[in-house]
Amino acid sequence: MDEYAIEDQRENKAIASVIISFLKYEEYALKEFYGPRVKKWESISDRQKEMVPSYTKYLENLKVAIEENGKFFRSVAEWAMQSISVRPEEIVLPDDTDMNKTCSLLIQVYREWSTEAVSERRCLNSRLIPILKALEPSKTNILIPGSGTGRLIVDLSRMGYNCEGNEYSYHMLLVSQYLLNAELTQGSTIIYPFLHSFSHWKGNDDQLTPVRIPDIEAGSSKKVMGPMSICAGSFADCYGRNQGTRISSHYTFSQRMQMSRAKAENSKDIVITNFFIDTGPNILDYLDTIVHVLKPGGIWCNFGPLLYHFENDHGVETTYEVNPYSGFQGKVNDFTPLMGLELSGDAIIEIATRCLDFELMQRESGILSGYGRYVGPESCAMPGYMCHFWVLKWSPTGEV
Repeated sequence: MDEYAIEDQRENKAIASVIISFLKYEEYALKEFYGPRVKKWESISDRQKEMVPSYTKYLENLKVAIEENGKFFRSVAEWAMQSISVRPEEIVLPDDTDMNKTCSLLIQVYREWSTEAVSERRCLNSRLIPILKALEPSKTNILIPGSGTGRLIVDLSRMGYNCEGNEYSYHMLLVSQYLLNAELTQGSTIIYPFLHSFSHWKGNDDQLTPVRIPDIEAGSSKKVMGPMSICAGSFADCYGRNQGTRISSHYTFSQRMQMSRAKAENSKDIVITNFFIDTGPNILDYLDTIVHVLKPGGIWCNFGPLLYHFENDHGVETTYEVNPYSGFQGKVNDFTPLMGLELSGDAIIEIATRCLDFELMQRESGILSGYGRYVGPESCAMPGYMCHFWVLKWSPTGEV
């Protein structure tokens, strides 16, 4: 079996596992979220049950909400299976990590595709759009790493820009494929995004608030839309340098990815990192990749917190250098920590301007933004994250 066939088989197994996790959502959620609460309710005394007469109805509503979410995930799975064929030997049952990712998707969909979360999207868009308006849409190529379920791609494409998303998570990719291509009408689907969280609620009804999605029809616009696409894979692997980056869990030496990276060089006018820059174990790989993919004079816009995903992860990975001509591996480290390179905002800006030929155009810190936050009256939900926004222009030596 050649390299390409092995990569395709690995990808098919990962996709199959995600599809099955969608199909098993209802079963899993009833077991993990509904079942224990029924058992707890049944275990208390009749006298205590009389103190909370509404709880039986709450449990009934919780079950209905889980069933509605199950309908959504089955629709996504059925859509995916129309275009993706999975052989029996490629089927891998999802584990708890897969199922937790599936559950968390509902918050992501709410954040990107509901009317209720428009204020969260506006935190970036109100700062980004004035910058984009100075550029000719049809001549501007935008890359959005960590594009999630695809909303920012659609919004900018509707403005006429050429938009390419990049997403590592197959959970996100399959949902984005569904939301972008299934021709859903506005408000046609009901989800219950908050039901997996049982703390900080003013009332039980708040937790079980139904949300209609999508708030727009992704494929329809009164204006001519710019082309949009999504590339699956790690940001550094798909778009980074072919030399000077150590092989790791998110950067490979395959021929396919080397060709992808070569094609990506100096191909984008703007890179937009939205709640993304803190997601990898080595942020310097991200910075190198942004430099590699930008055209001279290109712009990097960043928005989001610096809540490093691997800050408390005690896992390790194997990293090594490889000779691009001989393929020889050197300086192998089998115990490279995932944690340990959590740079501050000031440090990132200093590296970008001192080492990578960026010019700081705009910077703002301490911007409060929710991330899938419930916004009902007198909401007691946690307020969100303190975010950074900056705009950097890449002006390599000798370029104006």
